[in-house]
Amino acid sequence: MKKTGLFLLLLLALLTKTVFGYTTTADDEIVDLASVVLENNLAVEDWQVTIKEQVTRAKADKLVQQLKNSYLASTTNDENVIKYSFSDAQKQKSVVESFKVIVPKNANYKAEVIAVIRGDYWDQSIKQAYYSTINALPESLFTKQAKEFACLTTESNGTISSDDFLKAFMNELKVKQILTQTDNINHSTVGKIIYGYTPLWNQEISIMDKTMNIQLAMNENENGDTTFTIGTPILITEY
Repeated sequence: MKKTGLFLLLLLALLTKTVFGYTTTADDEIVDLASVVLENNLAVEDWQVTIKEQVTRAKADKLVQQLKNSYLASTTNDENVIKYSFSDAQKQKSVVESFKVIVPKNANYKAEVIAVIRGDYWDQSIKQAYYSTINALPESLFTKQAKEFACLTTESNGTISSDDFLKAFMNELKVKQILTQTDNINHSTVGKIIYGYTPLWNQEISIMDKTMNIQLAMNENENGDTTFTIGTPILITEY
């Protein structure tokens, strides 16, 4: 399956989302995704929100100095880029934030700043911690041109079948199925990929004159359980 080419087309088609100041609203995608999973008696196994933006080299330098004042810093240097990584000193936090500033050595390319907020389970306390974390991001870190991606993973169990969960997911988020891909390659880790659109969220992408903002990958394991990896507007993590 040529998912790489389709992924690139989707990424290029991504529309921008207003994230300046990080005042979260009722239509926060990761909260909606997690709520649907929990309401259907499944568990969120891991989740992640990633925010990206290209910036000038001058701004990248300022952000590096700013982040060094609050986070543990490390630097890697290869022939193409200098990568500055920043992490929280508190190792046992249930919601973890980290940052990267990537500066290409080719002066024709802009730098990129990336923030990642993640956790390995979800409940009401995690929801509140997530809101606190994302609302506390420095306002100078991103502008209205930043792009936000959210994803989580869950697995069907004895309480609900994969088909019933998929039906409930589509219904509760008012998802219209746009495109389904089935991977027939032997030993592939992905059985089916579904692209859909929900009117509940502002962020969306457009490809082949169709609007979508949900990507869902399904993989059945040897025990017959199905792992769902769900992202919006597209998945940028491995699935």
